[in-house]
Amino acid sequence: MVKQCLTLFLILVCAVLAAQGPGYRIVVDWDNMAGELNGILSGSIDGKFAYIQGAHMSSALDGKLVSLGETGIGSGQQTFEIKGLEGYFAFWIRDKFADDDFNEDWDLIRHARPRIQVYQGMQLLRTFVIEQGFGLTCKVFTLDAATGTIDRELRFYPKTKVILVNVVNALDGSPVADAKITLTGGDEMYAPKETDEDGFAWFNPEIGEYHVQVVKDGFIGVSYPVRMAWDENPAEYVIAVSPLTREYRIVLTWGSRPLDLDAHLNGPHPQGGRFHLWYRNRMLIEGRDFLDRDDTDGYGPETITIYKPASGEYLFAVHDYSNRSEANSTQLSYSGATVQVYGENKLIGSYTIPRGMTGNLWTVFKIDKNHALIPINTVSYLIDERNFE
Repeated sequence: MVKQCLTLFLILVCAVLAAQGPGYRIVVDWDNMAGELNGILSGSIDGKFAYIQGAHMSSALDGKLVSLGETGIGSGQQTFEIKGLEGYFAFWIRDKFADDDFNEDWDLIRHARPRIQVYQGMQLLRTFVIEQGFGLTCKVFTLDAATGTIDRELRFYPKTKVILVNVVNALDGSPVADAKITLTGGDEMYAPKETDEDGFAWFNPEIGEYHVQVVKDGFIGVSYPVRMAWDENPAEYVIAVSPLTREYRIVLTWGSRPLDLDAHLNGPHPQGGRFHLWYRNRMLIEGRDFLDRDDTDGYGPETITIYKPASGEYLFAVHDYSNRSEANSTQLSYSGATVQVYGENKLIGSYTIPRGMTGNLWTVFKIDKNHALIPINTVSYLIDERNFE
């Protein structure tokens, strides 16, 4: 009888899960005696951004993003659902009652030992247990719902609502200290700051769109778009500044994921024919290596300098090597990738990847035979990066 009841129960559970359709479920629990936490699930579907909190029942994105609210005594628990197999999401956890100016307890999250489990149907895909780290908020993972790719991050931040700027040298990735950083936009005025020895500076703005200006002697000044989203989670930007140069210098930066994006340049070879330059096909052109820096662990910069332009057309693209086999991946599109083009000691072009697109190749721009920059800005899928042309 007990066995029959158990079998019936399992059948009912399977039926309920099947009725819910494809999608994901995220379950968070922690030790309430050590502190109270709150999960934040944010993401985009078809270019629409939204977020939900685990502390109360809610839904967003036409019911495709759902919080079932909080349960548990002694051990808190929150449950989230993503209905469907589309979109790109990030999951955060923070001290529920923390304030950026008061009651700062950087140890509370790790003391509460939150456990985050990600399911697809009845299958447990990943488990994250946070036992180390300091800060008011933690980015736990990102999820590409179309491919099922879950990337572990576990990155702590000292504030919740913060724009964090990291200024690095475009040629070697080293931090640029003492750069003057100015934040403009919105209704408030923000005092300029200088980067510390590690190249960092941060601001606490209200929700909105802003620009960061970076000025440093010996480098080309740059203006960079940043934003504080509605979820008020930390926004981190790597800004690669170029030393003064008269040549074309192309600089790629992006976020923490995907880990490995590759810059590709196709152009005329001075000796005739064409070249295709990327990390697996480095070459000397007129005695110079055009690929100044390759990056394989997120953020960039990845830098190409055309030291001796030849007559003809150049084509520049970014390939998502991390998701090279995933035709339906949106990770490249949601990477926050930005390409800046310098020449004649100034910024002459800036491009940001369009969001909500599938594919592993971002074709950014071309330089025509008259040395004019022509935007392309399309995302597509390339089976073999060696065939970029």
